[in-house]
Amino acid sequence: MKILIIGGVKSGKSRHAEKRILEIAEGKKPIYLATTELLDPEMEKRIAELRLRRSEKFQTIEEPLHLAKALGNTDVPVLIECLTMWLNNALFHQLPESKIFAEIERLLLLENDIVFVLNEVGLGIIPDNPLSRKFVDLSGRIAQKLAECCDEVWGCTAGILVKLK
Repeated sequence: MKILIIGGVKSGKSRHAEKRILEIAEGKKPIYLATTELLDPEMEKRIAELRLRRSEKFQTIEEPLHLAKALGNTDVPVLIECLTMWLNNALFHQLPESKIFAEIERLLLLENDIVFVLNEVGLGIIPDNPLSRKFVDLSGRIAQKLAECCDEVWGCTAGILVKLK
């Protein structure tokens, strides 16, 4: 089963995604695939807090770019937190669009149950610079691809989860 949970920053999507993957895991210890790169002191603090929160419940893999490869031959459910940060990393490291979408395809082909977390970034104004527009456009296209291929799609706003598919 593949599930997408999409919502704004601090909407509650990650909390719901953690709960859902633990339900799917049925007593197994799922993988928490963390994508955020440690780039500044504030992010370092956030990452430390998240590590503490998930320490006992999850097997953690931290990988900013090569997600499918990091999962190897695992056979437990996976929470990917989050594809928005992963896309940010991909653009920072100047991965071409073809490699970005190839990675999404590889993830969708995995046999693991996967819960994908993605920020909804397309509800605001059109950004004023090319890089930001590219980020929003790619994020929207990734959301569409995942929504098309996932078994379930959920939207999260103000901590409220709504089934979209």
